[in-house]
Amino acid sequence: MSINRRELIKMSGLSAAGLVVTGSNTRLTLAEKIVPGGFVDLSGNENPYGPASVVAEALSKTIEAANRYEYARQKELVKQIAEHEGVTAEHIVLGAGSTEVLNASVLAYSGLDRHVLTADQSYGAIPTYASGTGREVVFVPVDSELKYDLNALYQSTTQSTGLIYICNPNNPTGTVVDSDKLRDFCMSVPEKTVVLIDEAYMEFTDNFERDSLIDLVKKGQNVIVTRTFSKIHGLAGMRIGYSIARPEISKRITEHKMCKFMGPLGVEAASISLGQSEFHNFCRAKAKEGRQLVFNLCKQLGLEYARGAGNFVFLNPKMPHQEFRQRIRMSGVDTARSFPPRKNWARVTMGTTEEMRFFAKVLPEVIAG
Repeated sequence: MSINRRELIKMSGLSAAGLVVTGSNTRLTLAEKIVPGGFVDLSGNENPYGPASVVAEALSKTIEAANRYEYARQKELVKQIAEHEGVTAEHIVLGAGSTEVLNASVLAYSGLDRHVLTADQSYGAIPTYASGTGREVVFVPVDSELKYDLNALYQSTTQSTGLIYICNPNNPTGTVVDSDKLRDFCMSVPEKTVVLIDEAYMEFTDNFERDSLIDLVKKGQNVIVTRTFSKIHGLAGMRIGYSIARPEISKRITEHKMCKFMGPLGVEAASISLGQSEFHNFCRAKAKEGRQLVFNLCKQLGLEYARGAGNFVFLNPKMPHQEFRQRIRMSGVDTARSFPPRKNWARVTMGTTEEMRFFAKVLPEVIAG
């Protein structure tokens, strides 16, 4: 059954709420009131509220340190992270964002005769890096809920599997694998296989302490957990992340790192941000609020979506991605690039409350054409 624009807006319930505007010029004018330049950027999975005000204030007073390497301060941050995670400093490897330690893990635990195994719908930078450095990458489809299919991964694991990469919550789907099933999976893989768990978005979930696999690291399993200050900490531009693994694994990761030095401003910001639990709780609640808004909107508009738990939602706008992105950009909103194999789905980052209200205004008209 075809639905025209007026019917779609009425069905969405947004008209009665006064959330619908018409005409691209009007929408761009409204966007201008929300964001200077008139563009609501929901494309990068950044934290629109970060960094915490106390971090920003401290950075303004630390700018003079930009001409120094501050190696000692970096070592202090490692110790601080170790205490925060309940491990020793030898378990921690700092990176220029978590991507660096993820890539270093690929170099350390895969090679000519040891392949990387992962899902076909996940964070693409890791398999791209692996294949670019001559590693074979084996892909397994996600399941019907767009989650990592642990049974399929297990069946595809062989003695030649060097590294299994699992992004949890997954990017771009946002879906979370059951933590108990994931623990059983990690315990069942071959002895020489390392499982790399990317927890960049774990702190946006309701039960992140329970669902994190750091407990397996503490038990000495072949598990690497990575975290980042780019997401809930709101420090994407500072490029600070870290891995947590037993000391002998951490040593191998360190040997394959590109960057041995982290900038002093990023180190200082990360150090202060670790203690800002009230700010993190606020950001977690706002992301959840935004997700629920988009979930409800998708239901009202009849759109497929992944029920994720990160600071973004993966949805199917039922049109070619290029067309959707062009339409929504003309309405003053930007979303992320295409994510094959579901190349026509769209990933929408959760913005501020005002930005998400604006997104809710424009999406029905974009879908209706």
